[in-house]
Amino acid sequence: MGRSAWETALGCLPERIRRAAGRCGGEGEGVEEIRLRSGGLCTLTVSGRSLSCGITASPEDIARTAERLCGGSLYVHADGIREGVIAAENGIRTGVAGTASSERGGVRSVRDMTSLCLRLPNRRPGAADPVLPFVRRGESVLVWSRPGMGKTTVLREAAASLGSSREMRRLAVIDTRYELSAGLEEDGPLTADFYRGWPREAGMEAAVRTMSPEILICDELAGEGDAGAMEQVRAAGVAALCSIHAGSPEDAVRHPLIRKGLFSVLCGVLPGNGASGGEADPEWPVLSRTACGGRILEVRRRG
Repeated sequence: MGRSAWETALGCLPERIRRAAGRCGGEGEGVEEIRLRSGGLCTLTVSGRSLSCGITASPEDIARTAERLCGGSLYVHADGIREGVIAAENGIRTGVAGTASSERGGVRSVRDMTSLCLRLPNRRPGAADPVLPFVRRGESVLVWSRPGMGKTTVLREAAASLGSSREMRRLAVIDTRYELSAGLEEDGPLTADFYRGWPREAGMEAAVRTMSPEILICDELAGEGDAGAMEQVRAAGVAALCSIHAGSPEDAVRHPLIRKGLFSVLCGVLPGNGASGGEADPEWPVLSRTACGGRILEVRRRG
């Protein structure tokens, strides 16, 4: 059996920080993030709460951890680092902060990394259950939430269910940052084609053109390029299960992907107390709420 994401993450840390994180996080149950800050407090995010490891990180600790996350080659991960992320083994996605060298309005390189946020993928069987009936009958579902609430977990568990030997749906999973496929190997072979490391737009276009998926799964759609590619996906008759960042139901229904009619079901992953941060749009009545992994999944559907 391979190492868990928690064990992999601990193995990338300097010894003194590894011991402190291990004392704080125990066996890793519920640990979602490990945060290192140069000169600042090292913390864990456990079930949505920040816990202090009682230790600070040095610039050398940051540099050593980043190098290990990159498998000893920062150069290989240079493109991702310019976008503020390191995609590491076992689906660990690490956010990067530091000093950037800019060129023509873009980031040429990131030097003097000062913060790392190691995000650990978590399996939560059942997390996608409220949205699966819609996807199974060919509707397209857009999952929204603030960062860190569990959108990727919903999409990952949907892939595990839809691509299982029981359902055998033809899936195209656009796994740009190596997160969606993390941990799925424990479920056995899936009927899913993974586009790991592909830019979202290019992955969507290639999948529809060459693999004839029934359902396309893609995390964190953002710009106009993604929206244009999704229009082609829907025009080809492929159902989609995707996610966006949004802070409230109002923000979500104003998103261009909804305004263009590309998704018929809108699903918010909300804090455990059910606070949605806004009023429901009358065109998207609440159908159901299901407690899932410490979160509440609120499903809304037009008409």
